[in-house]
Amino acid sequence: MSRIILIGFMGCGKSTLGKKLANRLDVPFIDSDKEIEKSHHKTVGEIFGEYGESGFREMESDFVDSLKEKESFVLATGGGMPCFNYVIGRLNEIGETFYLERSAKELTHRLANAKTKRPLLDSLSEDDLLTFIEERLEERKEHYKKADVILSRDEQNVNEMIRLIELLHV
Repeated sequence: MSRIILIGFMGCGKSTLGKKLANRLDVPFIDSDKEIEKSHHKTVGEIFGEYGESGFREMESDFVDSLKEKESFVLATGGGMPCFNYVIGRLNEIGETFYLERSAKELTHRLANAKTKRPLLDSLSEDDLLTFIEERLEERKEHYKKADVILSRDEQNVNEMIRLIELLHV
């Protein structure tokens, strides 16, 4: 049984790395935001608009509980998921959590140049985006750092993750 959970700020590469890792491990890849959108027939933006952040966080919490039924997977969480409703502790209980650590500057560059735009960030200049990310990272750091493994930028690749997963299962 292999339950790998990737956490980190939006734009850090959870989905990209998660898909590659799931393919290599031959297990399903799960994107929590996409699953929540599918089950509620609304986009994350629509859910935030209709139910507010607290409503969305409750949906995330329920989603995490549903993972206990699944045997093996690689999960990419939403950026805020581990930071609310004691979810990081529950994620640590059901699988091995990996924090994809990135600097605020790198995240700003990645998000400013992303193909997929994020409604929350659309109206921000690059300077405002950097400030926004720095503030959110500071707020979320204590939760992210509770992951089982903290991966530096250089460790965020499939081969290194496979090596670390194997070490965790020795």
